Amino acid sequence: MNQPLRESPSEEIKLTDIKSAQVRTIFSAIPASLVTILINSTILSAILWQEIDHTNIVAWFLATNSLSLFRWFLYRQFRKMGGRDEIDAIWYQLALVTSALSGATWGAAGVWLFAEHSIAHQVFLIFVVGGMAAGAIATLSVILRAAQAFVLLAVIPILVQVILINNQISIAMAIMVILFTARILYSANILHNTFIESLVNAHERDLAEERIRSQALYDELTKLPNRRLFLASLDQELARAIRHKRVGALFFIDLDRFKQINDSLGRSIGDELLVQVVDRICSRIRQEDTAARFGGDKFVVLLPEIGRNIKVSSEQAHKIANEIRTSFELPFKIQEHEIHLTISIGVVLFPLEQEGSADLVQYADTAMFEAKREGRDAVRLYSEEMRDTKEHHRAIEKGLRKALELNEFELYFQPQFDSSNQVTGIEALLRWHHPDRGLLSPEIFYETAEQTGLIVPIGDWMIRSACEHLGKMDFDSNLDLSVNISPRQFRNPEFIDKITQILHQTGVDPARLKLEITESMLIDNIDQSAGVINQLKQLGVKISVDNFGTGYSSLASLARFSVDEIKIDQSLIRDITNSPDNAVIVETILVTAQHLKLDTIAEGVETRADMGFLMQINCNKFQGSYFAKPDTFEIFLSLVV
Repeated sequence: MNQPLRESPSEEIKLTDIKSAQVRTIFSAIPASLVTILINSTILSAILWQEIDHTNIVAWFLATNSLSLFRWFLYRQFRKMGGRDEIDAIWYQLALVTSALSGATWGAAGVWLFAEHSIAHQVFLIFVVGGMAAGAIATLSVILRAAQAFVLLAVIPILVQVILINNQISIAMAIMVILFTARILYSANILHNTFIESLVNAHERDLAEERIRSQALYDELTKLPNRRLFLASLDQELARAIRHKRVGALFFIDLDRFKQINDSLGRSIGDELLVQVVDRICSRIRQEDTAARFGGDKFVVLLPEIGRNIKVSSEQAHKIANEIRTSFELPFKIQEHEIHLTISIGVVLFPLEQEGSADLVQYADTAMFEAKREGRDAVRLYSEEMRDTKEHHRAIEKGLRKALELNEFELYFQPQFDSSNQVTGIEALLRWHHPDRGLLSPEIFYETAEQTGLIVPIGDWMIRSACEHLGKMDFDSNLDLSVNISPRQFRNPEFIDKITQILHQTGVDPARLKLEITESMLIDNIDQSAGVINQLKQLGVKISVDNFGTGYSSLASLARFSVDEIKIDQSLIRDITNSPDNAVIVETILVTAQHLKLDTIAEGVETRADMGFLMQINCNKFQGSYFAKPDTFEIFLSLVV
């Protein structure tokens, strides 16, 4: 079943709920009430048979018990409705009217069956009518007006009869009837208040229980089923798929770069965005499908049956998943913000041999991870090869955590040169001394480190270690040391504080530290990026834009940022002598950068021909294996000292 949004229970008991409970209570007491009326009317008629005109007795008896038959008919009709929570208003009115009519029939007894010349029969009549009034409030007091109507209509006629006798005994009897009636009405009021209070307490208890159940099974923000309820549903659907030999699908959906939106625009905007995301997902799935929030910005969708074979099911799953993905092409509008958002979707078909619900979720997550790894905003179907990739990333993650503990990282250094073959700067590059695989470059483990967040502590270690090494380079105070910064580091709220702390603790000149960021980091959130860069510049740190020319932004956009240098991406340099297009792009970058008064460095210079061509188009700073490969600090010192 599709469960997009679920209404939360009302926090206040409704008037209709109270009336419904009142009507149910009164009608449930009708059988016992009718038996009591039949017995008392029979006894009263028999006792008064010798004192009262038989016509009056028979007329009253028939009227009283005819009303009882009508009430029995209403009771049967009421029972046919079953246990509906809300009762129609007509039943409330019928409860009031029949209660009043019942009181009136007993009031009629006070007139038609009143023995004027027999005090004993008068007392007995008062006793019976008073007893019926006292008994009636036990149930009728749930509707106070019904109890009041019954008591007053039953008692007032006989009270008038007693007063009209106008002797000492009758006056005393009248006073006692009045006191008795007042006491009954007072008791009816207390019983009514007690009933309402117990009803409210019961309602609050039900609300509390419902709230507990809701919190245990549903996400509070989106009202979708949560992980616990979804896995239970997936278990059941998996069993049905196996039993009926049909194919279902499971989608694992993750919002791309949601954390950046949440951090930059605030939690309230992020929450509203999640609610709108749910609406958009649920608008693209079928009624029988189930969407759930799996935590944070992750959602899952269960499609119980999409085909009878793998080929058809795979095509159908891709079709639905892409409909969900393309629905995010339209921006979300929240307050004054227009937010563009993409999603990555992993798809797994089921049943798979010997695989449970937890395995299916893991496989869908693996496929989603592949969609992210290949550029985001994509749909990927799970395959066995993905499981191997996932296991590889897990092994890398485990190794990185251990490497941080055992200090297995090391900085390698690659000098940067000018056209005179003089060292003008250095870049610090990370290496991992893996216990089994030897020396590893970041290309092997960077993606895993970024995805898991381990890049933040690793990056902090890099900056601290680079500054410590910079403190040892007292032979040339003009050399800058460049360090690469990851997107997670750059967006970390504590980033500026950490840089400040490291500079203070190591005592290096901030002007000699150059932090390298990529073009994509600049444009992900332009305002936030500009703010971070300005804070770094206030510290005295230099900023370099790495991998420039890969298509993310234009040189003109750099004027908005206080950067000091751009590094032309090595993909443009490697084939520059054979690719006219690359040559034109690089030359355009150099000319424009000169006008913007930005330093430029060509990365990836590997041959003398590359260097010669770059010098012809007025590039005068270089970095690459033609000059020197990255090496240990000791080897670097031997080159420059």
